[in-house]
Amino acid sequence: MLQVLSDRSVGVSVLFPEPVSPPRLRSSDPVAESTIELLCDVAEGKVDTITWKKDGQPLPPGGGFSLSSGISVLYLRKAQKSDCGSYSCNASNGISWQEASLNVTIAGLSPALQDVLRMAVVAVVFTVVSGWGLIFPVCQSEKQRIRGELWRWLSVYTCGLVCLSSVLASAALILWMREEGPSIAFILPEIILMYVIVVTFLVSATVTFQPEKLIHLKNKTVQRTMGYAAPGGVLSVVLTTSFLIKNIYQRHERGCTAFVDVTVLAVSTAAVSALPILAIFLRYHTTQGRSCREEENDSSWVDKHRLFQIMKDPVSNC
Repeated sequence: MLQVLSDRSVGVSVLFPEPVSPPRLRSSDPVAESTIELLCDVAEGKVDTITWKKDGQPLPPGGGFSLSSGISVLYLRKAQKSDCGSYSCNASNGISWQEASLNVTIAGLSPALQDVLRMAVVAVVFTVVSGWGLIFPVCQSEKQRIRGELWRWLSVYTCGLVCLSSVLASAALILWMREEGPSIAFILPEIILMYVIVVTFLVSATVTFQPEKLIHLKNKTVQRTMGYAAPGGVLSVVLTTSFLIKNIYQRHERGCTAFVDVTVLAVSTAAVSALPILAIFLRYHTTQGRSCREEENDSSWVDKHRLFQIMKDPVSNC
């Protein structure tokens, strides 16, 4: 639009451009390794030029800029940490200029990869808790080792937890490869985790519903497979998730946002998953203490009975 000013003394009409309105500056999702678009849009007024600045310094013209009807687009291709900063666009014509600014903070992790990180952390916590449930009974002496029904439920829970952690680790690998592309470094662990999931599920189901089958199991290979399923699963999940978390952290370093805080998630997951094992151990120590007291009472009664017999007939007991 043009403003018309008339000079009646000479009968001349002069046309002046309308002042530009303040531009609107918008950005697409700022994720590292992607192309980020910064859109500068001037709604009113004839725009002659639109210039761009980053952190107050002019950007070179061309190389991704396009100007059409008061709209300019700045492309940040394969955005990196160095592209973070304050961007501004300046729209001007012959009589006015307006500027808009936007702070661009590039995230190293997309929302999908942040979910991958959370799944990997939960899988690690489940694995650590289940590993604790596997190691603690082994460290006990043969006399105090958990047996019977409590051992059965401890085995069911630890195998089930290993199975669940393997499922989470496997799902995290699939999501990572969907975002970053397939790789042999992730395909091989995925196959191993699938095997762990199947075996630990079968062991957990067998111990829960048909424990007598384990007693009559004669095949040594099957016995070893079932016996090493949970410890092998713990090792596989720990190695896989450690490698995955390392890659996630390296991916995060390409951006300039803070790393995802997973402390609350890890602590709450550990607390909830450890409760059943603590309940089993508490139950065991309660019953163990009661058994020890009963044995002490029995041995004390036997000693008193023998003492009474000796006092009653000392000759026959000599």
